[in-house]
Amino acid sequence: MASSNVVPLQRDSSKFESILVAIDGSALSMAAALKAVEFAKRLQARLVAFSSIPVYQYPVYVGGIPFEYPSEADYETQCRAIAQRYLGLVADAGTEQGVPVQTRIEFNSNTAQAIVEVAQRERCNMIFMGSHGRGGLSRAFLGSVALKTLTQAHVPVMVDHPTDDEVAQAEELMRQNAIEP
Repeated sequence: MASSNVVPLQRDSSKFESILVAIDGSALSMAAALKAVEFAKRLQARLVAFSSIPVYQYPVYVGGIPFEYPSEADYETQCRAIAQRYLGLVADAGTEQGVPVQTRIEFNSNTAQAIVEVAQRERCNMIFMGSHGRGGLSRAFLGSVALKTLTQAHVPVMVDHPTDDEVAQAEELMRQNAIEP
């Protein structure tokens, strides 16, 4: 039984010209991003590597704000530098495979919403992201960015669950580039 909502995926299809890949700094998301590079190469698509960073929040304790806590400007500078290092690995992988990669960073505490909004703004035809594959109570309590993205997105979402070997390879790549997985 064929559905009118099913989009056939063909190598020569121009349907997916631009793919957003979400990266959260974990080895799992890096493994998925490296797969997204290969996927984009097969489809001859451009890739938008994206990282959403939680908005700065002042810690409030009974005694006030701790002295060692960074300022909002320092927080944003440090987070942006760290995210750019992760995104740079994806851009380098894209360059090696001939895939054009643009990087985007946004401060937004609602990651799923940020992914969907950036995909729309960048005119991406697909979202590619990794997932831990949690189920049951852990997903209910922890939430799932992938699930939330699936429900909010107006473009197809490819959710990848990298194998242990793929995650280990991503961890090694991150270590080689002095990025702690």
